[in-house]
Amino acid sequence: MKFLSLPKYYFAFLILTIVVGFASCKKQLIGDINANKNPETHTIIDTIIRNGNTRFPSLVKINWWGDDADGFIVAYEYTFDKNITATTQWKKLKGLDSTFSLITPAGTDTADFIFSVRAIDNKGAVDESPARVRYPVKNSAPTITFTTGIYNPTYTFPVVRLYWQANDLDGADNIDHLELVWNDTTLRPTSISATITSAIFEATSLTANTTSTKIYPNNISKALDSVVANMKLQANNQLYIRVVDKSNAKSRWVNSYNFYVRKPSSTILLVDAYANTSASTVSFYAQRMINRSHPVFDTMLLFKQSAGQYVELGADDATRRKVFKLFNTIIWFGDNTANSLGIAQKTLTDFSSNGGKIFMVNTLQKLFDANSASLSFTPASAMLEYTDTSFLYQNDSLAVSAASGYPTLKNTQFITVIKPLILASGAYSLYDAHLSMKTKTNSPPYPLWTGNSSIIAADKPSGQNPHFIYSEVDLQLLNGNANIDVMWGKMMAEFGL
Repeated sequence: MKFLSLPKYYFAFLILTIVVGFASCKKQLIGDINANKNPETHTIIDTIIRNGNTRFPSLVKINWWGDDADGFIVAYEYTFDKNITATTQWKKLKGLDSTFSLITPAGTDTADFIFSVRAIDNKGAVDESPARVRYPVKNSAPTITFTTGIYNPTYTFPVVRLYWQANDLDGADNIDHLELVWNDTTLRPTSISATITSAIFEATSLTANTTSTKIYPNNISKALDSVVANMKLQANNQLYIRVVDKSNAKSRWVNSYNFYVRKPSSTILLVDAYANTSASTVSFYAQRMINRSHPVFDTMLLFKQSAGQYVELGADDATRRKVFKLFNTIIWFGDNTANSLGIAQKTLTDFSSNGGKIFMVNTLQKLFDANSASLSFTPASAMLEYTDTSFLYQNDSLAVSAASGYPTLKNTQFITVIKPLILASGAYSLYDAHLSMKTKTNSPPYPLWTGNSSIIAADKPSGQNPHFIYSEVDLQLLNGNANIDVMWGKMMAEFGL
C-alpha cells in the first residue's frame, strides 16, 4: 500500500497554525458597545403650498417611512398637535400610510393641519426630530339626493315612505346630521341622524289641514321623539331635505317627488285589488255600503297604474300596514287570488289580530295553490284541491250553511272554479255550494258532492261576533235572488256597523 507523500514544510505550517489558534482562544474581546442610534422618520413631501380651491379636501392620504442605522423600525406614532410638548398625546401606527379626515372648525371651510410622525425602533427608541408637514385643507360641502323606491305612490293617505342618500367628498365620517321640513324651507327644520337613509312619515292628526308627522327611521318600528312640521292634508306635498357636515357646511335643499295626501273620511276602507280596476266593481261594493246606511267610506285602488307605475300602492309592507291601521273595517275585493292574498297576508295580519274587521273577496283561479301560506291569516287554512281524475263544479245554486240569519243566495252565472275552503280552527262556514263531481269515467248526470263545500267562511273569536269573513266567489255573481243587500246588512251588523 502506498501513502501520499507531502513536503516536510507543509507539516510544519500545520503545526504552527494549531498552536496559534489555541493561544488566541485564551484572550477575551476588548472594546466598548456602541449606543443604540435613534431612528429617522421621513414623509413623501416636506413642504406643501396650496391656496384657495387648490387646497386638499378634508379626506387626506398621508405616506411616510423610517430607517434605523443599527436596528429596524417596529412602529410609528403621529399627532396633529401644532406645538409638540411633553404632554402631546401620540397615536400609534404600524403601516406606512393612512387616510385622515381633517375636519375644519365649525363655521369655517379652510384650515391648516400640522401632521407629525416619528418612528420607533426595535429597542423602543423614538425619533427625537419627527417629520412634520403642513396640510392646507378646504372643506367640501356635502350633497344629498332622493332615491326611488320600488313603489312611489302619487295618491296616498297620510303615511308615506321616502328614501335618500347623503354624500361627502371629505368622507362619510364628516357628515353630522340631516334636516327635514315639509313644503317650506323657510320653516324651522327637524334634525335627524345622518345614519338614517329612509323613513316612514305618519301624520299626527288625521283631521287638521296642516299636521306634523312622526318619523319611523329606516326599518325601526318605534318613532323618533322629534316630528317634521307642515304636511298638508287634501293637498300636494314634497319633503325637503339637506345634509349638514361637522364643519356646519350645508348642502342645498332638495325636494322629493310630488304626491297628494288625503284625509281619511271614515273608519271604513274599500280596497279594490282587481288587476284591472273596473268602475262597475267598485260601484257594486260602494252601493252595498250606501244601501245599508253607510254612505261615508274611503276607497283604495290597490293596483291602479299610470304610465306603468302604481298610483296608490304603498312603498313597502311596513308602510301599508300603517295605512290600514288608520281604519277599523276593511272591505277587500280582488280577481287574482295569489297577488291579492299575497299583499293582504303581509299587511293585514296585525290589523286582524288587533280586532280590525275584514270582509275579503278573492275570485278564485284554477291554478291557485290550494295550500298557499297566504291563506294562513284567513278563516281558511287551505282549500280542497282537485285530483288528476276528478274535479268539483257548480250544480245549480248556493245554499245557506248552518249560519243562522243569512239569506239563501243564488248565482247569476255559471261559476267555473270552486275549491271548497278547509276551515281554520275556530272558523265556520257561512255558505256552502251545491256541487257535483265529474271524473274522466263518469257521465251526466254527475253525482252530487257530499263532502266539504264551503265557499264563504267566517272567523269568530270565542264569545265575539265574526271579525273576518272570506269568500272565494265574487258577490256580484251571487245576487240571483236580489237579496245581496240582506246578506250584506247581516254581515255589517255582526261587524258592529
